[in-house]
Amino acid sequence: MKWFRDGIDNLTDLRTCYKKLIIKYHPDNNTEDTTSIMQEINAEYDSLFKKLKSAYEKSASYEQQTDRQKQAYDWQKDQQIRAIIMALSRFEGIEIELCGTWVYVRGNTYPYRKQLKELGLRFNSHKECWIVHYDDYYKYHKTPVSMTYIRDKYGSVIIRTESEDEKDRRLQSC
Repeated sequence: MKWFRDGIDNLTDLRTCYKKLIIKYHPDNNTEDTTSIMQEINAEYDSLFKKLKSAYEKSASYEQQTDRQKQAYDWQKDQQIRAIIMALSRFEGIEIELCGTWVYVRGNTYPYRKQLKELGLRFNSHKECWIVHYDDYYKYHKTPVSMTYIRDKYGSVIIRTESEDEKDRRLQSC
């Protein structure tokens, strides 16, 4: 494995590592041409995803999983999540949070509101963030639930994109 560390044994770890690599190597985030690097990363991600899916489907606990739990390994949903993360990675000063198949976007989103709408995100006034999801939606509560509850139930991965000032400071310190 050139881009992903050894020991990745679930989709959450794989997606976390992938998001960090996208933010670092996406062609929109670099002055150099990193297209070939992104192609390598995507190819390695695809092979790891297929390997994890195969291992998951052969596991003893697979038959006991609900259809909703099995959807986490749906290839099309995974491609949609990857595409939205790639698109969001070019916006500066935002925070991207992945909880299951839901993507939450916070931070300095006002300048990007038109682009966020075009990407299919909608603003949620209760959570004060932009949201998109790639799963069947089941409402379990009559009232909105807190992000703490959601994070505890589904897990959470947060990625922050750098603003131009943060990039300049980081480059000057090197």
